[in-house]
Amino acid sequence: MDLMKKLTTAACWCLSLALPVKKNRVIFCSYYGRGYSDNPKAIAQAMLDMGTDAELIWLLKNPEDAKSLPAGITPCPYDSAKRIWALATAKVWVDNCRKYDRFKKKNQYYLQTWHGFPLKRIEKDALDSLAPDFEKGAVKDSRHTDLLLSNSAHSTTVLRRAYWYDGAIGQYGSPRNDVFFHPQPNVRETVLNHFGLDAQRKILLYAPTFRADHSIEAYRIGMEQALNACERRFGGTWTGLVRLHPNVASQSDGLFQYDEGRILDATSYPDMQELLSCADLLITDYSSSMFDYALSRRPCIQFALDLDCYRKDRNFYFPLDQLPFPLATTNGELEEKILHFDEEAYLTRWDHFRSTQSFYEDGNASKRCARWIEDRINGKD
Repeated sequence: MDLMKKLTTAACWCLSLALPVKKNRVIFCSYYGRGYSDNPKAIAQAMLDMGTDAELIWLLKNPEDAKSLPAGITPCPYDSAKRIWALATAKVWVDNCRKYDRFKKKNQYYLQTWHGFPLKRIEKDALDSLAPDFEKGAVKDSRHTDLLLSNSAHSTTVLRRAYWYDGAIGQYGSPRNDVFFHPQPNVRETVLNHFGLDAQRKILLYAPTFRADHSIEAYRIGMEQALNACERRFGGTWTGLVRLHPNVASQSDGLFQYDEGRILDATSYPDMQELLSCADLLITDYSSSMFDYALSRRPCIQFALDLDCYRKDRNFYFPLDQLPFPLATTNGELEEKILHFDEEAYLTRWDHFRSTQSFYEDGNASKRCARWIEDRINGKD
């Protein structure tokens, strides 16, 4: 942020301190204004389903994303003075990422949903791999937080230690994962229609996480080889959807030969949970999406070409070979893991892992969060 923008932002915040808080206004944001998605989306939808009287506002960087908002939610530009006005006057903030340039009033509340089961070391536990000024902003954000969500006993332990946080933790589960307990057929139809696929098509979703140096070498998966293996092992006609992290999205054309029907670029699709909910098999590396997807009890395989390098960068809370997901470190191994996928053994390992880590997921996280927000609106602290 350049000096002039910083000064303008600071001035707007100073002026906003005089604005009164509206007790029924709730403001949502997902991934720094990237769209209508993730845990905040599920919570907003739960409030709408409850027939809330609250005014719901959503922060968006791209005005086009406003088209995806349902009736009852008002868009607000992320990069504007309007964002500051909305934050300064909202009773409740709902977010899934750290925010630093905010001033919170005593009669405001901040629900921080976070965004996944911790496999990679995060925050305080990975400070050496983060920006030098990260800690200062993170500590401020945690000081503002009134409720931090957790989806498991493991998450609660990690977040308590690594998040610089000593406040209330809501062991509610992940709102975005409620979809795996309450399937919505229209979601699969929406995804298939978006990509022009017929209802009988099976989907292999490849969704790796990003690398700190934004390199793309680790993403060289043999998609054709993997799709052919899926057809041999599971039957049917398969299409591969590739969803890269937004940080490297612009480089995807150099990695994959996209072609209509067989391999498609899904990086810009707005909602990862919708892709997960209709995928028939997930391939990822170190992304927390594998723990979300496993709730569907469908096959998931880890594919990691740069395991040793990643250990040196962020490292993990669990050795990867102790996870329930088959691990491949070459394209040849990936083909073998698909061809010899043992569903019974996989589900046994997943059920054991889910039990030992005490997952709280039960399909009701969104409702719990919505009730917490309504209580704040109604003055029930």
